[in-house]
Amino acid sequence: MIAGSPRILIIRLSAIGDVVRVLPALQILREAYPQAHIDWMVERKAADIVEGHPALDGMIVFERPDGAWKSSRQFASLCGEIRNKRYDIVVDFHGILKSGLICAASRARQRYGFARPRSQEGSAFFYTKRVAVPLDKLNRSEENLRLCMALRQDARWPAPFMYVPEEVQEAVHEFTDMEFDSDKLVVALHAPVERAEKQWPLRNYAAVADLLLADGRFEVLLTWGPGQFEVVEEVQSHMRRNASIAPEMPDLKHYAALVARCALYIGGDTGPMHIAAAMGTPVIAVFGGTNPAQHAPYQLPGKVLYAGATSGQNAGGLAAAQARLQAVTPDDVYEACISQLFDEPSET
Repeated sequence: MIAGSPRILIIRLSAIGDVVRVLPALQILREAYPQAHIDWMVERKAADIVEGHPALDGMIVFERPDGAWKSSRQFASLCGEIRNKRYDIVVDFHGILKSGLICAASRARQRYGFARPRSQEGSAFFYTKRVAVPLDKLNRSEENLRLCMALRQDARWPAPFMYVPEEVQEAVHEFTDMEFDSDKLVVALHAPVERAEKQWPLRNYAAVADLLLADGRFEVLLTWGPGQFEVVEEVQSHMRRNASIAPEMPDLKHYAALVARCALYIGGDTGPMHIAAAMGTPVIAVFGGTNPAQHAPYQLPGKVLYAGATSGQNAGGLAAAQARLQAVTPDDVYEACISQLFDEPSET
């Protein structure tokens, strides 16, 4: 063990929401090994989620260059770099061939990952300790907790924490202070998704925005990411009232600071949804093609609207997913917003 005792590598390369859901594992490992040197390997598009976290010592960015030859050479170089860092413990939260090969390249004596079938592409072959989880039954955060418990049996899942520098917060606060009436609650509405089976109709997003604006207690902020501005323009075109449109965010930390300033977030099963939840903003999420039992924010305030069974994998393909999405109406979402913000919590 050198330069920190022990030396630990976390592997979760992507996607944005999945990286967010491993942040609590970093906190667990830091508490279990306060003197450790802890690094995280992550892809460039999700690196903002990890960068600057106070429990982290270093970050290794996994680049994905174009071209098979260039990509394979870069991957080989990366594996050599990992081997030279002489990790004692590697924890693979990703469970694919790439992450398994990185585990093997580390030559760490302790290599933790999921057992099959949760691990894929033969990645389990490269672990010294395999953790079994029931497939399609646990929330992804619960699966990550079970993997942590292989290292710390009494682990408890803390709320995720995403580091956002003060200067980023100040820049975003300047925008929101100028854009919105301070007497009203700002609701972030994020309509774009990357997969058709997750896309609630854009006309429905427009209708919810109109309902909130007509209520008189709310401002609506339409948010978007790279390549998604046309979606926001289409939502606005279906509206009878005018919502605010967020400026282009330089990075995910600016987006996190923006949704943290909002009283509520509305959207589908996306990375931005998990960022909002991690920043403490209650989420109203519309699910259709993915199971909220597995993919909704874990133990965080908010409500999920879903017209399907909440156990096992969804069946029926794209048409069934879209039918489930259509079954959730704008009135359903509006009422969920009002309930989340204004109903008194029930006594238990």
